[in-house]
Amino acid sequence: MRQAVDFKECLKDSPKFRQSLEEAENDIESLEGRLEKLVKLCTVMIDSGKQFSSASSGFVTGVRDLASYFNDDSFVADGSKVASSLSRFAHAMTEMIKYFGILMDQAHRSVIKNLSSFIKKDIRKMKEMRKQFEKISDDLDGALIRNSNALRTKPQECKEAFNDLTTMKRCFAHTSLDYVFEVNVLHSKKRFEVLDTMLSFMHAQSTFFHQGHDLFTDLDPHVKDIRIQVEELSEKAREERKEMEERHTLVQKLDASPPSEVSSGKEGPLMMEGYLFKRTSNAFRQWVRRWFTIQNSQLVYRKRSKDSLTIMEEDLRLCTIRPSMDDSRRFCFEVVSPARSHTLQADSEEECQAWTSMLVACINKAYRDTLHGQDSHDEDRGESSSSSTPSTVSEASGGTPKTEAKNKSKLRMEQLLAVPGNSQCCDCGTPDPRWSSINLGITLCIECSGIHRSFGVHKSKVRSITLDTWEPELVKVMLELGNDVVNKFYEANVDETIATRATPTSTRAQREAWISAKYLKQAFVNKLPQVQLRSSSSTNRIRSWSVRKKPRRSPARTLDKSSSKEELSPQKDDVTSGLMEAVLSVSNTALKDNDSGLGGSSSDVLVFGTEVPPALTDINKTAMPNFLLDTESKPAELELESSDDSAGEEEGEGGQATTTTSWEDMSKLDPNLLLYKAAEARNLPVMSEALANGADPNWVNPDDDLKTPIMKAVETGSLSACEFLLLNNAKLDRTDKNGRTPLHHATLLGHTGQVCQFLKRKADHTIKDNFGQDPLTIAVEAANADIVTLLRLSRLNEEMSEGDGYNPGDDTFTDVFRDFSNMASNHPEKLKRK
Repeated sequence: MRQAVDFKECLKDSPKFRQSLEEAENDIESLEGRLEKLVKLCTVMIDSGKQFSSASSGFVTGVRDLASYFNDDSFVADGSKVASSLSRFAHAMTEMIKYFGILMDQAHRSVIKNLSSFIKKDIRKMKEMRKQFEKISDDLDGALIRNSNALRTKPQECKEAFNDLTTMKRCFAHTSLDYVFEVNVLHSKKRFEVLDTMLSFMHAQSTFFHQGHDLFTDLDPHVKDIRIQVEELSEKAREERKEMEERHTLVQKLDASPPSEVSSGKEGPLMMEGYLFKRTSNAFRQWVRRWFTIQNSQLVYRKRSKDSLTIMEEDLRLCTIRPSMDDSRRFCFEVVSPARSHTLQADSEEECQAWTSMLVACINKAYRDTLHGQDSHDEDRGESSSSSTPSTVSEASGGTPKTEAKNKSKLRMEQLLAVPGNSQCCDCGTPDPRWSSINLGITLCIECSGIHRSFGVHKSKVRSITLDTWEPELVKVMLELGNDVVNKFYEANVDETIATRATPTSTRAQREAWISAKYLKQAFVNKLPQVQLRSSSSTNRIRSWSVRKKPRRSPARTLDKSSSKEELSPQKDDVTSGLMEAVLSVSNTALKDNDSGLGGSSSDVLVFGTEVPPALTDINKTAMPNFLLDTESKPAELELESSDDSAGEEEGEGGQATTTTSWEDMSKLDPNLLLYKAAEARNLPVMSEALANGADPNWVNPDDDLKTPIMKAVETGSLSACEFLLLNNAKLDRTDKNGRTPLHHATLLGHTGQVCQFLKRKADHTIKDNFGQDPLTIAVEAANADIVTLLRLSRLNEEMSEGDGYNPGDDTFTDVFRDFSNMASNHPEKLKRK
């Protein structure tokens, strides 16, 4: 073994000896610093391990507590299996915590204890020897100096100095040899001491992991069994979820059923429960909502919270049920007893009739049971006699079954599902959808509608086809678009590497990824710059573009009852062709030179909105809604566009009506301008495609008096185009160069339907333009009585709403505006009056 310091050089006390000794000392000091750092880090590791063990023990306690929950869960058939598995896992984790504690203890004994002992004993002993060596070295230097300073004239002094020097040299030689010995021993010992320490710790690590491996090897069969159980439970939960997926149909059933009837057995008591409003008996006489129950010939109620039951009437035999005499609230009835009278209110006329009939039946049954103790035959007869009570109560209260809303809902569904593609979900293809995204113009299944709703109303406005109330102009928007039309551009370039196409069996995560890529990221939309070249091999570039105008149609024609089926057929064809007006995407249609208005070749122009979806050509009579075949008193009508302005199209060259908007240079092809031109053309599919390409519905056209697309739609008189823009977040408070809002423009043009449409959206009718005129002033000057009525009624309603409490003007406002909306959508010719 090579020595750190040579003993021969030590006896010479040469500079080489001093240099090697200093290097050895520095090396030991460096080793000491590193060992102390390692001991500190090991201490931190052990402290952290103790915290980890404590936290793990807490987690295991939580697992055991969870196991006890499943063990006590009477609603879970497989709760005992879950509890036993969790207990087994907790036991395994407890064993691992014990093994980890042994590992930390071994780390303390092997690393901290051994290295600390090495530092405190061996290195400290070497340092003490170093101090002694340095002291003897200093004494030797002093003896040498005294010996050299002794004078020859003083023999005695010279002899003493020489003897001291000889003694110090021998002492220094022995001390230096001992010190060098300690240094060399320490340098040799540090190697195997550190390795032995780490070897001991690594052996503890190996033992820890071997114990864990053996533990989980024994646990592996049980884990495999649990994995099979998990798959079985997951499959069972999936089946249960599939059975519960039709939960929303309960909402439709709720409309056609009375409130919660519990039981009505032949031998058992009549029971019924549900929410009713009751008037309090205190001085304030407030109306509060309570959960009422008819049971055991008693009428009881309770709050929604866990409060005890309160008996309103202990014996219904002493009570009389009659319609309420209070005309201020609807759906009310009274429960009159000898001591007091209670006024109750249901949520609808049907529920009011159900409650009154059930109360009367309960009273009749209580009388029969008390007086006669009848058998089942008498009980059936009594119940049949009590079944006539609802009609009596209905006649007394003046109520009638409200089937009109249901008929409208059914008719609306027939209309929407007749649009091509709407019979299946637009995103996953599930048949018979019942939901829609009204701003996109598509129909959806319930699963996809939930994902659309999660995006927020600024992206997709979800509405039920059957349960929600629809404005007539909203129905027009849906009829002009549809799934086939919208998917033409939202799925123009599908790349399934981005997202896998959703199917009826897709999971929610798959549906969400597909719908997000389709609508939020717009990953499959062909962007406008990609269509500037007619083809990659063509050398001719498209120089101009325009948007095909949607042709106007005359108002719906009224059919006489005597009209024959042959007379109805042309109208059906008109409606069918009207449906096929839906146009979308980009088509490089060759136009005639006189139509284009350009001197160039027809191949140099581009017309948006000329491609008719193939599915639209397959519409037949069986796919048309029933209302198109109506020959009764109501006219057969489906006008996709019923605008206030019934004037003809602009005349082009040769007296022909122009079919496109003005031509624009290809350098101006931009989603915003495309939306603006499509609004001018009343072409909703192209408007939708422009929005898909990122158009701003509130974009201002600097070349047309700073007008927005909705102002251009107002000029055309199109209710559908305006409604579509409003659904897609168009603002009604934007002004043009003259300070006029869309409401100003609709008033100036005399478009009553659009004025009504904007006022329903709370358009500000107090804004004045740069000429100091507000919409009411303009309407008065134009002597337009309908618009003046709408504006004044809107102002009156706002003034009355500023006060507190009930506003009786709300009902009048709603009724009048509903009538004007229906008239503007179905009979616009009636609004063509001054």
